[in-house]
Amino acid sequence: MPELAEVKIMGDFVNHIVQQDPYIERIEKSPVSKVKTDLNAFEGGVFTMYAKTRGKEMRLHMELIGGDLNGAVTKNLFLSMGMSGNWVYLRKDSEHLQEVLKHAHLRFITTRGNYLVLHDVRRFAKWKWGEDWTPGRGPCPLTEYNEFQEFLKTKWYTHKHFKSRINELLMDQRYFNGIGNYLRAEILWRLDINPFTPANEIPSNKVDELISLCYSCTSDAYELGGGQLKDWENPNKTDAKSFKEWMKCYGIKSSVVDNSGRRFWYDPIWEEYVPKEYLEK
Repeated sequence: MPELAEVKIMGDFVNHIVQQDPYIERIEKSPVSKVKTDLNAFEGGVFTMYAKTRGKEMRLHMELIGGDLNGAVTKNLFLSMGMSGNWVYLRKDSEHLQEVLKHAHLRFITTRGNYLVLHDVRRFAKWKWGEDWTPGRGPCPLTEYNEFQEFLKTKWYTHKHFKSRINELLMDQRYFNGIGNYLRAEILWRLDINPFTPANEIPSNKVDELISLCYSCTSDAYELGGGQLKDWENPNKTDAKSFKEWMKCYGIKSSVVDNSGRRFWYDPIWEEYVPKEYLEK
């Protein structure tokens, strides 16, 4: 947590704020942050930025628009949100400013003195400069659906990783970029097959259905405001009731700890198929 839908919602939120308060004067990190990325890339001028997301990653494309304009200066900052990363915007006179800054480990201060911050209680979020998305992550099931579909179908019955049980494969970011714990539970609930089946033993019609569900479930979660579970809340402060009504499996049905140490929620009709090594944990 957060997963694909939540990261996309956060990207939308950043872009909305930057449209309203577009000029950023400086970037800083909190005194307690251990991320070592140098944030002085735009000294001498103001800049603006635009967020784009892909699976569980966010990219902030920044462009210098003031200071030394002898050459265009652009930079890309790539972020992973960890377990609890979220975005908050506060005006400089907000009564909550100091309270929020305690856990605001990446901070963008606008020319108006306001704060757009990455708020992260658990401090697992990371950021670094780069040119492209993290190598090894597959296409995004929501924003790159055609590539996602083709990528999986060319590997499904031939690649060694697809010998894994489907409930574990769905957490592999090399193939299911952005799918996390609640999304895999909801996808496999709707697929209506034994979730402990090796992926390469699933009939081709069910593979097609699974790929389609990866899109429709992430799209539903995005439209409903994201999975407001545990430490994550929609930055737009939307009501989580509709999302909770949409969930049919995660946190509700049977569960077991899988080989990765994550708790997997599933339909109790598959109880007799739970692998023995799960039960021994």
